Amino acid sequence: MHKAERNMTNNFPKMNFVGIDGILVQFSDEIRENANSAALAFRHEVEQKNQSSIIESANSLTAAYFRVDTKIVPLDSILNFFNEMLREKNWYTSKLPKDRKLFKIPCVFGTELAPQFEKVIKLAGISRSQAILEFTTTRTRVMTIGFSPGQPYAGLLSKKWDLPRLAEVSKSVPKSALVCAIRQLIIFSNSTPTGWHHIGQTAFECFNSNRQQPILLRPGDEITFVEINSAELSQINNNNADGLGGVEILEITN
Repeated sequence: MHKAERNMTNNFPKMNFVGIDGILVQFSDEIRENANSAALAFRHEVEQKNQSSIIESANSLTAAYFRVDTKIVPLDSILNFFNEMLREKNWYTSKLPKDRKLFKIPCVFGTELAPQFEKVIKLAGISRSQAILEFTTTRTRVMTIGFSPGQPYAGLLSKKWDLPRLAEVSKSVPKSALVCAIRQLIIFSNSTPTGWHHIGQTAFECFNSNRQQPILLRPGDEITFVEINSAELSQINNNNADGLGGVEILEITN
C-alpha cells in the first residue's frame, strides 16, 4: 500500500484505496460538471480496455470506483495501468461516452401533489412561469445513480437553484417525486423521507421489475421535463404497469 500511496499526488485527479479491493479515482472534492464528465469518461474508457483484474465499476458525482482482483493481476500492475490511463489525456476536457439518451419526462409542477414548489421558486427569486420554462428547456445530466435502485442525481442547474436542504426532514414524499436542492434534481425510486424540496410529481419509475430493462437511466444520460396537469398525470398512472410514466426517450447525437 505504501508504494501505491507514493504514486498519488495532492492534486486531482488522484487515487485512493477503498476497503480491501477498491480503487477510487477522484477528479474533484467539489461537485463540478467537468469533474463529473472526467469521471464518466474515465470509467467508460477503462471498461473498454477489458482488464481481467477489474471486477466491476461505478460512478459517483466526481469519481470513478473500481473493484479489483489482485489474485489475477498484481496490485502494482493494476496501479500502473490506472496511472498510465490518467496520463493519457486531460480527462476534464474529454467527451462524454456515446450511446447516451435524453429522457423527456411528464411532470406536474406544484399543486397539492408537490407542495414545496411555490416556496422554492420564491427562494430562487423567479416566477412560476420562469421556473417551469427552465425545467422544461434545460437538459440536466444524470451525474450518478444512487441511494435507491436506478435513482438519478441530475444537474447542475443554474446557480439560483443552489438551495440548501430543508432544515427538517419531510416524513415522506411519494415514489416518482421530483425534488430539488444544491443545484441538483432527483426523481425518487421509492416513497421516502427526505430533506430535499418536493417541487414536482411524475409517474416515471426509476426501477420497475416488470420492464425488460428494470433500470433505464444511466450516468451520462440527460433529463428534461414536459409540463402536464394533475388530470393528465392521473391518466398516465391508470396505464402505467411498465412504469414509463409517459416518458419519451431519444438518442443523443451530439
